[in-house]
Amino acid sequence: MAMVPLKYFCSNSMHMLPRFCLRQTAVCNNLNLARRLIFSGTGIWDQELTRELKIDIENYWKSRVCISKQQPAESQKFYVLSMFPYPSGKLHMGHVRVYTISDAIARFYRMNGKDVVHPMGWDAFGLPAENAAIERNELPDKWTYSNIESMRQQLKQLSCSFDWEREVATCDPAYYRWTQYVFLLLFRSRLAYQKQASVNWDPVDRTVLADEQVDDQGKSWRSGAKVEKKLLRQWYIRTTAYSKSLLDGLNTLSDWKDIVNLQKHWIGECNGCNFDFIVELDGCEFEDVLTVHCQQPETLFGVSHVYLKPDHLLNKKEYHASTDSAGGIDMRLKTVHPFTQKRLPVFVSDKVNYAEFTDARLAVPCLNAEDLEFALQNKITFNNILSANENGDVCIVNSAEFSNLLLPEARDMIMKKALENKVGGYWVSSKLRDWLISRQRYWGTPIPIIHCSLCKAVPVPFADLPVLLPKVDKFADKGSSVLASVQDWVNTTCPKCGGAARRETDTMDTFVDSSWYYLRYLDPRNSFEICNKENAWKNLPVDLYIGGKEHAVMHLFYARFIGHFLHDQGIIPQREPFVRLLPQGMVMGQSFRLKDTGRYVPKEQVDDSDKENLIEISSGSAVEVQWEKMSKSKHNGVDPQDVLDEYGVDSTRLIMLADVPPKSNRNWSPHTFVGVLNWQRRLWQLISKFREEKARGHHACVLPAEQLAKQDALMFDSRNFHLKGATFNFMETFNLALVVSKLQGLTSDLRKADSEAVRCSVEFERALCTLVIMLVPLAPHLAAELWAGISSVKNKLSNQDWKRSVLDQPWPIIDAGYKLNLVIKVNGREKGLVKISSECFNAMTEAEALDIALQQDSVTIIRANIRKVSYTVMPGYEAVINIICHKDINRKNLPVGSC
Repeated sequence: MAMVPLKYFCSNSMHMLPRFCLRQTAVCNNLNLARRLIFSGTGIWDQELTRELKIDIENYWKSRVCISKQQPAESQKFYVLSMFPYPSGKLHMGHVRVYTISDAIARFYRMNGKDVVHPMGWDAFGLPAENAAIERNELPDKWTYSNIESMRQQLKQLSCSFDWEREVATCDPAYYRWTQYVFLLLFRSRLAYQKQASVNWDPVDRTVLADEQVDDQGKSWRSGAKVEKKLLRQWYIRTTAYSKSLLDGLNTLSDWKDIVNLQKHWIGECNGCNFDFIVELDGCEFEDVLTVHCQQPETLFGVSHVYLKPDHLLNKKEYHASTDSAGGIDMRLKTVHPFTQKRLPVFVSDKVNYAEFTDARLAVPCLNAEDLEFALQNKITFNNILSANENGDVCIVNSAEFSNLLLPEARDMIMKKALENKVGGYWVSSKLRDWLISRQRYWGTPIPIIHCSLCKAVPVPFADLPVLLPKVDKFADKGSSVLASVQDWVNTTCPKCGGAARRETDTMDTFVDSSWYYLRYLDPRNSFEICNKENAWKNLPVDLYIGGKEHAVMHLFYARFIGHFLHDQGIIPQREPFVRLLPQGMVMGQSFRLKDTGRYVPKEQVDDSDKENLIEISSGSAVEVQWEKMSKSKHNGVDPQDVLDEYGVDSTRLIMLADVPPKSNRNWSPHTFVGVLNWQRRLWQLISKFREEKARGHHACVLPAEQLAKQDALMFDSRNFHLKGATFNFMETFNLALVVSKLQGLTSDLRKADSEAVRCSVEFERALCTLVIMLVPLAPHLAAELWAGISSVKNKLSNQDWKRSVLDQPWPIIDAGYKLNLVIKVNGREKGLVKISSECFNAMTEAEALDIALQQDSVTIIRANIRKVSYTVMPGYEAVINIICHKDINRKNLPVGSC
C-alpha cells in the first residue's frame, strides 16, 4: 500500500483523508465513544437500555464476540455447517436467518466443550456472475471477488463466529483443482461419461439444464424461460449406479423426516437394473451404448430382440430397414448382447408395453406373451430359459454358467457379473436419470478432458491439475462459447499419444462444486491431497447441516452421491456426509397485489386506512395482501442493513430466532418485534435491580429463614427447569424459538423475587448468572455487558468463575439434586412417571430403569409377560422406558389402566 503523506493527518486537514482512513477513523471513534458511554468502559451503569446504548455495547464487544475459540485437540468434535451462499454482493434476510441459527448452535456447542467446526465459504461459480459480466462489460472473476469481499464484511457485521481460516471459494483454482480431481476419479471408475442426448435447453441463459433444474411447468429453475429440447453431446455422471446405496442410506437418516420422502420419491423404487448394449450399424460400433432398464435381470439370456419407442433418439430414417416388420419398424441396427455377444435385432414399436419412464425394452418371448407373438410374427429365434429342477423349484437353463440356478441366485450372480464386466448390473428405478453436468458457459470448473482423434476422450493427468480457466479480455453475448474461442487454450496435445488434440470446452454444473465442499473446509490449504485423512476421519460426518428447504432434492442428492462415492474411494470414513438436517423456512415479506391485474405495488402506494378493504392510492383498485418469499419484483424485500441500523445486531438476532421454529417460514413484521425488545429491557432492568440491591451492603437478611428458604427453592427449581428446556431444545430439536421462550420464562420468574431475596439468595444469583450465560449464543454482546454488570458488584454469593468473561464461561449444568422424569410406558401407552435425581438419572442403565418401572403398581403384574424393552435417554432432560408385553396376557388379572 502506498504511504499517505503526513500532511493528510494534520488536525486541520481531516477533510483530505482518504476514504479508507476516514472509515477507520470512524470505527475508532465509535469504539472510543462506546468505552466512554457503557459500563464496561466507564464503570457507570446506565439505568435504561436505549437503542444507542445497545449499539455502543456492540461496538465495544464486537472484536471479542467474533473470535472462534479453539478447544483442546482431544475434545469431541461437532461439525455444524450452514449452506454456503452465492456471492451476489449483498446479504438478504434468508442469509441472516440461516447464519444466525448456525452461529447460535455453534456457540452453544463450544460452551459445552466441543471442538466445533463452523466454516464459511462461497459457491462462487455460475451463470449470474457471467451474465453480470456481459451486462457490465467486466470480467466475472473481478465481479465475484468484489462481491465476496462485500458479503464477508456483512457476515462479520452479524458477529457470526465462523472459522474464517477455513474459508474457500469454488472459483479459486486451489479449490476447483480438487473438483476436477473428483471428476477424474469418477471418470476412472466409469461413472463419468459423454453421450449424445436430447437435453433441456434454456433459451434465455443459453445453456443446458439437468432434469432436476426444470420445474413442473417445464420452465428453467433460474431464468423462468420455457425449456426447449436440443440434441447435444454432453457429460453425465452415473448417479444411477448408486441408486440402491442412496435409497438404503435414507433409512439411516432418522432426523430428515419429510426430506427423506422427497429423496425417496426422486430416486424411485429400485426394482430392476440397467444393462448396457453396444449398438452397431452395418458392423460399425456406435460411440454410445444403449442402456436398457430390466426388471427381471435373471432372464437376460432369454432376450431375443430389443424394442424402442418411436421418440427414441435412435429412431432415425437412415437407420430403418427397407421393409417394415409386423407390429413395428425393423431397424438396420443391431445390439450386442453383453454376455453372449450375439447380435440382436432392434424394432421401433408403439404396440408393446414399456415400463414407466423408459424408452426401450428387452423382449423375452419365453416369459411374455406379447414378446412371443411378436417374435413368431417376425421369425425371431429365441431360447427357453426357465425349467423346474428335481425339487420342483423354478430355475434358469440355457444361460451359460448360470444354468440350473434358482431365480434369486441367478439374479444376483448375473448382476454381479454385469458389474464386473462394467455393462450395468446395479439396482435402479426406471425413473432415475444420470446427472447431466455439462454447461456451455465460461464461469465454471473446466472439465479436465482432452479430445484426441485417435485416443478419443483422454483424462488430463492428475499431476497437470488444475486445468485453469484462460484469461479473457471481454465477453460476447449469452450463448457464445467463450472457451471455444480461446484457441491457445483449446489447442493442446494428447497426454496419451502426443498428437494434436483439443480441450473440452464445456464447464461443470455448479452443483458439482457444492457436492463436496464440506470436505475441503477441513483442510483448505492442503496442496497435496483433497483432504488429509486424519482430518477427515476426525471431523466427519457433518453433525448438523442447515439450509433452505428448496435444496432438499438436487443439492442434497448430489452431495449424498458424491459422499457415497468418496467413501468407496477411501477418502471419507462413512457414506452419508450429513447426520442431522435442519431445513430452515424462508423469511416472508408482506406483498400487495392488485386484484384485477395481479400487478404488485409497493406498500407506500396502498391506502390501508380500512384494514378490510385496501386500495391502490392512485387508481382506487382493490388490493389483496399476502405473505410471500421476499423479492424485488414483489416490492416486499427488506434490506438487512436497514434492520441492523435500526435495531442493532443482538436485537436482529433475537428477533430472527424468537417466536417461530427454524423449520417454519417467518413473516417479517415490525409488529412482532415488541416482545423481544421489551424482554431485552427487562433483562437490563433485572441486572440494574441486582446491582442496586447489592449496593445496599452485606448486612444480615431481614427475610425470615423460612421465607428465604422458600425463595431459594423457587429459584432452584426455576433455574433447573428452564435450563433443562433450553439445553434440550438446543441439542435435540434445534428449536431456538423455544430456547428464547425458556430464557424469557426464567427472566419472568427472577423479576418476581422479593428485593431482599435478590440481595441475599444464593439461588437467585445462580439463576441470574445462568440466565446471562444462556443468553451468550443468542445475543453475545448484550450477554457480555450484562455479565460485566453482575461480576463487578461486591458481596457476591455464588461460586462462579468471576475472573472469566461470560464469553468464556461453560454452558450451565443441571444441579445434582434436581429431579428429572423417567416416563414409563407399556405397549407405547404412558403408565407412570418417576422423578429421579439428576446425578442418578444420567448414569441410569436400562436394567435399573426397568427395575424402577416394575416397582410401580400399574406395571408390576406384567413382570413375567415382557417381550422386549426399549430405553431412550435424553441426557439432562428425560428418559423413556417402553415395556412391550405379549398380547395374550390375562387381562382379568391386570389393574385398571395397565397393559
